[in-house]
Amino acid sequence: MHPRALALALGTILAATLAATLAAQETPTEREAARDVIRKMDALEQSLDVPGFVSKLTGPNAARDAVVARATQLMQTDLLALGDDITRHPEIGFTEVNSVRKLTDYLKAHDFDVEVGVAGLPTAFVARYRKNAGAPNLGVILEYDALRGTKGAFHGDQHSTQGPIGIAAAVAMPMGPCVLCWSP
Repeated sequence: MHPRALALALGTILAATLAATLAAQETPTEREAARDVIRKMDALEQSLDVPGFVSKLTGPNAARDAVVARATQLMQTDLLALGDDITRHPEIGFTEVNSVRKLTDYLKAHDFDVEVGVAGLPTAFVARYRKNAGAPNLGVILEYDALRGTKGAFHGDQHSTQGPIGIAAAVAMPMGPCVLCWSP
């Protein structure tokens, strides 16, 4: 979507939401309070320069594009299969031993130091990139636990692929983030 079209769509949605909010007020006091909130929200929106922000986010950015291309490549070559494997072998929270082993083995193979059993949780882990270049420090949070079902554990919440997707982003970033992982 073109940045101006996206900004216009966001503005239209906001205006419709605000109009509906104002119309929902029943008393003169509520309506005046709502008008004041709408004026403040409008002033905030104007100060944010939404069209400029959208242009910045969607404009050309070689560094971002390189990270996206690397993460896509990692997903296609390794990590989609890892997510599928975690899906086929669901483990509920605090018992994700095999999922943790597979995720941490992948991180170790990509220059991350891994500490398992953090925060008193046996399947929580923190991974830090060995070649970190310093600031900024970024964190990627992963989940990999399955849901409890009446017929056994299952992945209906996409946690089975959230871990591999987060790892693709972490490995693809050149500065090397810290990966914080747990599944309550």
